[in-house]
Amino acid sequence: MKAVHPKKISRQPWTAIERGQTEPPVRRHRPIKRWGCVLLALGVMLAGGMTKAQTYLIDFGGGTTTTRGPAPDDPDNYWNNVTSTLGATPNAVLAGLVTTRNNASTINLVIVSPFNGANENGTVASLAYPVNATRDSLYGNTEIWSGKENIYPKFKLTGLDAATQYTLTFYASRMASNDNRETEYTVTGAATAVAVLDAANNVDATVTVADVIPDAAGEITIAMAPSPNNNNAYHFTYLGVLQIDAVPPQTPLAFTEEPVSQRIVQLKPVTFICAVSGPPPYFIQWYENGNPIYQAHDFSYTIPSVDLAQDGYTYSVTVSNLQYGVASSNAVLTVLSDTNPPVLLSAVSYDGTHIQLTFDEILDYGSALDGQNYAVNAGAVTVAGVDHQWESRLVTLTLATPVSGTFTVTVSNIKDVAGNMITPNTRVTGQAVAIEDQDLLFDFGGNGNPTEFGPAPHDPKNYWNNIPATIGTSDAGILSGAVTVFNTPTEIALVILRRFNGANENGTLESTVFPSKATQDSLFGNTEAFGAGANFFPQFKLTGLNPARQYALTFYASRMGVSDNRDTGYTVEGATSDFTSLNAANNINNLTRVVGMAPTAAGEITVSLAPTPQNNNANHFTYLGVLRVSPYVAPLQFQPVQLSEGKVLLDWTGEGQLEWAPSITGPWTAVEPAPVPPYQEELVPGESRFYRLKQ
Repeated sequence: MKAVHPKKISRQPWTAIERGQTEPPVRRHRPIKRWGCVLLALGVMLAGGMTKAQTYLIDFGGGTTTTRGPAPDDPDNYWNNVTSTLGATPNAVLAGLVTTRNNASTINLVIVSPFNGANENGTVASLAYPVNATRDSLYGNTEIWSGKENIYPKFKLTGLDAATQYTLTFYASRMASNDNRETEYTVTGAATAVAVLDAANNVDATVTVADVIPDAAGEITIAMAPSPNNNNAYHFTYLGVLQIDAVPPQTPLAFTEEPVSQRIVQLKPVTFICAVSGPPPYFIQWYENGNPIYQAHDFSYTIPSVDLAQDGYTYSVTVSNLQYGVASSNAVLTVLSDTNPPVLLSAVSYDGTHIQLTFDEILDYGSALDGQNYAVNAGAVTVAGVDHQWESRLVTLTLATPVSGTFTVTVSNIKDVAGNMITPNTRVTGQAVAIEDQDLLFDFGGNGNPTEFGPAPHDPKNYWNNIPATIGTSDAGILSGAVTVFNTPTEIALVILRRFNGANENGTLESTVFPSKATQDSLFGNTEAFGAGANFFPQFKLTGLNPARQYALTFYASRMGVSDNRDTGYTVEGATSDFTSLNAANNINNLTRVVGMAPTAAGEITVSLAPTPQNNNANHFTYLGVLRVSPYVAPLQFQPVQLSEGKVLLDWTGEGQLEWAPSITGPWTAVEPAPVPPYQEELVPGESRFYRLKQ
């Protein structure tokens, strides 16, 4: 193992591997992206383009209010906290450290020899770590202080992978000091190494021990003692932050897929991709004509709209890990002139007064904005306004009178940016989606959402309604005028009947069913005393629903880094009632759903949360992170056919049009007037009839 001497944080970014270079430079002090400092290159996420090594951040100190979760002022990384209470207790255990991505692990931190107490006099100006990590630390001392002497703190990390190498980075700060307070960190695994750091007036310096291999039991021990240079009267020693990077064994990389040459029509998008075999972390850099492309660090590189001037350009990529690197061959981009007219793909209205048109390519700005180029229902509906964004394929029409059901849009004189004119009188049939046929999404969580309405972060397709703690923890909390996923205002409101206790910020960031800003937080209740108290059985109601419709309610919640069961029961009551449950513990993609819920005559549905018998958490926490409210139509299904006295009796569930035909292949004719089940019809001797239901 190697000990790296302390040095000031460099703010120079990672330098991509040079062409023909087989080994990238390894910086022993890597950046944590929030603060612009440089840390060990092992776990850096470069513009989202690198697979991270597992990284763990541990804050030693007294001021942290949460046992797990993002440190205050650190929205990007999850932390583990060793409080003064835990640090002062022999054999105390911080079990199941979580990674900076909030992934659970088998790693435990065990106090072998306790610290004396907490120092709250660290810097608040560091670029290395967030302020709530740098401003406090735990300390030891050799001379009598606070009634204790000969305090040589020691702790160990257990549950490590004996086949993995680890890099340990130490940080501590004690400001307003006029002496030397240097601490020796002795790191013992399969071998022993020593690193030294002076906490006195330290702002950004760290010290690192690299290539640490655990002992046969999967343990690494860290012992603290004053160095010979420590001239403080009490020989104080400090630890504020420990960063652990798990480094997978490094072997050569090889391309399993290289970027290939492509022929693309001008103004169309193009994507080059690559794939490699070999261990992470991966440092990726794309090149255009041999020059590095800014922030192109993913396994794919996309040009949203190619230009004729890019004809003949070459694109390549280099990929490296901590030791090895590979460079791809050049892919040539051939750009063809656009001679194809634009095509109108679809038309849809989500509120009746606006129609969204989607074309297959970017439109000429001026022709797209000309309202005379559009006709709705052959001119029967006046187009009052047109909205079109620069370099967009979308056009929004504002109507003087609303449309409903199906409608037609006719388009002429629209050009693409290459000057190709659309086929005259291009016509498309559209559908007006009724407001009550649109979904609503509610994000239950902390107070960090910047908007009351709008798309959740990282969700460009759907608009969300946010239930922050300020609403959810009030018995009179209400969110009025919820919007649909298409940003259509409604009369639906969410009203808190019994408050939640608070917000949980420890949900997953890895879900594929909802965006991370919705999954990483939730609101919680509890039966045993916690925080604001006990016996929190949250309850809320949805108002303004259509009593004649049915709804489906989908529930989601996540609480990572736990080892118990946190099953939450959701009781849903309207004109009908149902029950479902979901265990939030370490949940990533599981959902639970009730369907066919009819509101009361007043248009209300009530949801109540309570722990199920499976919930064995000591506080019986319950959680809700996301609620999706969807219109529900029972599936169409025939009941067994009944024949009696020369008549056929047809009965079915669901809402649909009954049709008949003389043969299975048709032609099909609607039964008029449209019947409701059950439907009875006389049999005609010698005549065959087939029936179907059409949604």
